[in-house]
Amino acid sequence: MTLWPRLSIDPEETLLSYADRLGLMHTGRGMERLLADLGIRRDHFVSGRGEAVLRLAEATGQAVEVLQNMAIRVFQRCASFRGEDVSKTFLSPRAGRYCPVCLAEDGPEAERRHRLLWGFRHVSRCDRHGVMLADAPIKDATSLRVALAGAPLAAPTEADDETPEYLVWLRERIHGESLCRETWLNEQTIEQVFAASEMLGGILEHGHGVSVTKLSPAQTEAATDIGFSIYREGPGAIEEALDTIRSMSPAKAVQAGPLAYYGKLHDWLDRRSNFIDPGPIKDILRDHIVKHSAVAPGETVLGVEIAHRRFHTLQSLSSEVGIERPRLSRLLRKIGEIPEAATELDSGNMVFEVARTVPLIEAFKTAVPLSAVPAYIGASKRQVEILYRAGILKPLVPSKSRGSVRNVVFARTHLDEFLDKLAGFPDLPVLASPDLHPIAYACQHGAGPFEEVFEGILNGRIRCFRHPDKAGIRSIYVDAKAFSRTRATA
Repeated sequence: MTLWPRLSIDPEETLLSYADRLGLMHTGRGMERLLADLGIRRDHFVSGRGEAVLRLAEATGQAVEVLQNMAIRVFQRCASFRGEDVSKTFLSPRAGRYCPVCLAEDGPEAERRHRLLWGFRHVSRCDRHGVMLADAPIKDATSLRVALAGAPLAAPTEADDETPEYLVWLRERIHGESLCRETWLNEQTIEQVFAASEMLGGILEHGHGVSVTKLSPAQTEAATDIGFSIYREGPGAIEEALDTIRSMSPAKAVQAGPLAYYGKLHDWLDRRSNFIDPGPIKDILRDHIVKHSAVAPGETVLGVEIAHRRFHTLQSLSSEVGIERPRLSRLLRKIGEIPEAATELDSGNMVFEVARTVPLIEAFKTAVPLSAVPAYIGASKRQVEILYRAGILKPLVPSKSRGSVRNVVFARTHLDEFLDKLAGFPDLPVLASPDLHPIAYACQHGAGPFEEVFEGILNGRIRCFRHPDKAGIRSIYVDAKAFSRTRATA
């Protein structure tokens, strides 16, 4: 059968509220009597089962999709709303809170509607009228009629502040009043957005040990609004917030774990978000931990085993590169990785980026001292000093660093790259011109200063050849007379 007359649907209303109004219209006794007359099990309908919703759609002539959008499917451990998994405490179909102004505008008791938005835990006010939601006398009722139990409506209490941004976004998301432009947020469930926002804002506002479930409604609203203003901006803004949270932590020892640095945010993502996927915040926090902590390969961070280390402590770096800690500490000070004023405790609590620090340390272990460079690159001592001053040969530690004047060393790879560049010049012809001479001879016989001639060779302005039986700078030959002809022309 199809019920007549039909009762119009308010898309902001919950399915239980609509069913109770429909029952009052047709039976005068509310939802329970209507469901019994239609042969729909009450417990199945209250929990939002698909077959129960379908039976009501058939009886009313309403589109089942419309009724399903008004329903909250409740399971044993969690719930579902419009295809999104949510926790049972996040969204409830029960009529525990209401806006007195909305109900007064609805009119007679039979016309009072319980709005979907009022069932969200993070909603503490009516965004339409700017008043706080009032608690119903009976908390767990399925309809406002039963929840109010004939009591008069509560006096409206105006909210102190402006409507939070997240409530505006929620209304747009639920009721489609305008297009949600934040693609980043649209790809997540409502609970993922609100839960992450609440945790970020809660810690920033109340510290690492905050228990968000124990905050007052006003504190929950403020914390969620703070976090939402950050979260809606995307991963970059979230990472900046995590930087702040980490810096706020009283933990300073390098051995301190993520729980000490990130507080209840880490606790929530590590242990208390098992039933409901927390969304991308978990990956963002994991990346932040790995970026800023000395996580060893094989360790598990927020459920994922880390394959590659990104940071070392001083102790783990010492083991990695095979240099005793005191000597390594001095070396790291020399290359600027540890500040000169840092104490032993300070350096012990620091972390060092693997990608930059380990190759630098390895380079030092095989470095060539300045005194050995002439023999290594086939040059005179004076030629090496010239190339050093010109910046063509670059030491591992810049010359302005403390102690670098006495202990200048060069990475072997840097010198090998220099030699490879020289080896790339064309070989000296078998029938070479008698005017081709080593670069040192050419400079001594009027070709010009060594640094100018060598710079001209490197940038391709001066043609040169390489003697196949020699190595390094000694192998470079140039046309000595060509310099004389050039000067004569000039």
